[in-house]
Order: sequence, then C-alpha cells, then structure tokens
Amino acid sequence: MNAMESIVGIYKSRCGIKFDREAAEALGVEAKAFSGYLKGRSRLPDIVMMRIAEGADIEPVQVLAAMNLTYRKTPIEELEYWQERYETLMM
Repeated sequence: MNAMESIVGIYKSRCGIKFDREAAEALGVEAKAFSGYLKGRSRLPDIVMMRIAEGADIEPVQVLAAMNLTYRKTPIEELEYWQERYETLMM
C-alpha cells in the first residue's frame, strides 16, 4: 500500500465509505481518474486533497506529502523531504 492509498483508507474509514468508487464520487472525481491518483499516474487536484483532509479530519500537509510520495513525477531530490513530513505526521 502506498502513501496515498493509506491516506484515502483513513478518509474512507472516517467517512464510512467502503469502496474507492464511492470515495471518488464523494470527492467529485471520476472513478478512473481516482485510480490514477492512487497509483501515482496523475497528480491529485489541490481541491480534492483539501476535501480528503477535511473529510478525514487530518492536516492538509499529510495529504500533500502522501500525494508527492506517490506521484511518479515528483523530483527525486524532493522525495526525502516529503518522506520526512509524511513519517512525522503519521506518528
């Protein structure tokens, strides 16, 4: 499970959602696009990151860190920074 899948798991749990398809619908995103976000093929729009943070009652930087760790095009030199933020926040 990657960082974004973990964050979305928290969102789904706290919102009483069972399936990714339902989460995508609740967040206003097409299910196919949502799958791409979870796998790091596409970058999650900022507004959707905020909706996840609000729905999961977590800090937006947690979602941002997870997205940057998962997104395939995040520059390698930034990964350590995001990893540190993600680990600190998930403790």
